[in-house]
Amino acid sequence: MAQLIANIILKGRIRTVTGLLIGSPKVAFEIGGVDKYVIRDPESKLPYIPGSSLKGKMRMLTEFAEGRIHINDKGEGKPCKCGECVVCFVFGNPAEVGEKAKKGPTRLIVRDAYPTDDTIAMWENVESELLYTEYKGENSLDRITSAANPRFFERVVPRSEFSLEMVYSVYDFDGINDVDNLKYVYQALRLLEHSSLGGHGSRGYGKVTFKLADPLVFTVEDYREQRIRIPEFSEADYKPLNELDVHEILQTISEKLSA
Repeated sequence: MAQLIANIILKGRIRTVTGLLIGSPKVAFEIGGVDKYVIRDPESKLPYIPGSSLKGKMRMLTEFAEGRIHINDKGEGKPCKCGECVVCFVFGNPAEVGEKAKKGPTRLIVRDAYPTDDTIAMWENVESELLYTEYKGENSLDRITSAANPRFFERVVPRSEFSLEMVYSVYDFDGINDVDNLKYVYQALRLLEHSSLGGHGSRGYGKVTFKLADPLVFTVEDYREQRIRIPEFSEADYKPLNELDVHEILQTISEKLSA
């Protein structure tokens, strides 16, 4: 029998160090227009970071770090689908795994990340031809004639901040220590700080940093007794990843759940 033990809420901030491009489909061709646009909330028109983009990059980096990338006969790197490793436990099992997924549901939920109020105010004062974003021009060169082929991309400007929220669930499954496996979430965020988010990372786009508050732990009993209170965090509550002691964080969570 499987049983939910607790949910761990991770609140934080994502800060762009360089321009960020997480693109949306282009709806029309414009001569001399932007080649790729950032994804926006359809109502507010504000750029945001989809949880799927963030979680997908976190998973990929963890697969590489844990040696879980599978190379097929065509030399293509495929995601892990074993249903039996920490990558699958934490980030989820693909639908095609089917009956092999015997170790419970996905532990990690990553919410869409929306800009903070301070960032929206900053965007409103950005000198740009675009709404809340910057216009980035690039050239590709013909290797024979050196003729330039200009291309234009929309990017979220550096020093933008987005509110981060993730939910990590702890279950009672034989042979799986969900609390200990939470360290792979922190590892993925650290790996991502030294990689890139979104498109064109090799060209300098998508460098981000993370800050996290102390995790909130809510047991099943807390839900049953209506003891769920999400505090208002101030900026001082968010700490850079390199200031976090993950071992101490996991120990504190374990002590609370065993009390």
